[in-house]
Amino acid sequence: MILRSVENHITMRFTHTFCRKYAFTSLIFFSFLFLVISGFMQVENNLSPNQFFTGEDSLKITLPKEGRLVDGKPVGKHWVNLLNSQADWNMDTSAYTLSRGSLHGDYYGGKFHNFAWTKKVYKNFELQALVKLSGKDANSGVCIRINPTNADNAPGYQVDMGEGYWGCLWEEKRAGMVQKFPDDLAAKLVKQNYWNHYYIIARGHHIEAWLNGVKTIDIVHPEGYEEGSIGFQLCHGDKHTILDVQSLYIKEIN
Repeated sequence: MILRSVENHITMRFTHTFCRKYAFTSLIFFSFLFLVISGFMQVENNLSPNQFFTGEDSLKITLPKEGRLVDGKPVGKHWVNLLNSQADWNMDTSAYTLSRGSLHGDYYGGKFHNFAWTKKVYKNFELQALVKLSGKDANSGVCIRINPTNADNAPGYQVDMGEGYWGCLWEEKRAGMVQKFPDDLAAKLVKQNYWNHYYIIARGHHIEAWLNGVKTIDIVHPEGYEEGSIGFQLCHGDKHTILDVQSLYIKEIN
């Protein structure tokens, strides 16, 4: 009986000591694990959207089948040609001409920008643009959801074009650079003085764009406009921008 009491006492002491020891060890382990996971989450949350476009993997072709052009025309149904009539546009005819389904812009810059934009406004859509940029320090952009007050003042998004801007999302008169695509990757992707293809999806505050089949923009930007016109910019400054648009098709998303 005495022996059994001693055994029980020793067992209880051992169990108590064991539990206290390993409970403390477990607490230390799970606390460390929590700090590590929190650290990773903090790093992820602090990443700039630009940091997701790094390395050669960013030049992989990921264009959805809906974004393809065949002989300058999109595949599938319900696409509308925005270059059918100049009557559908607001434009300075000294800088822009629209004829035979193509838009041409030629502008020497100076103090003011020169925007052209559709009279109709759009909210959610897919957009196809086949563009060529040339000239001296040329700069332009495929404008989406812009809300112009005149040809110089057109706040809203530009899916950008020009050295240092190809593949980027710019917000004119508002946030400025929203998402930057690395210049070194753009240099490998853009066809200089030749035709380049943009496929753009704007749905809610989510903006996506592919340049020549490579995704260069993917961002949710809650501060941006949710509707506006489609258009183009001829940039101000000491520049000569020559812009040609061979295809411009839109498909509205319900």
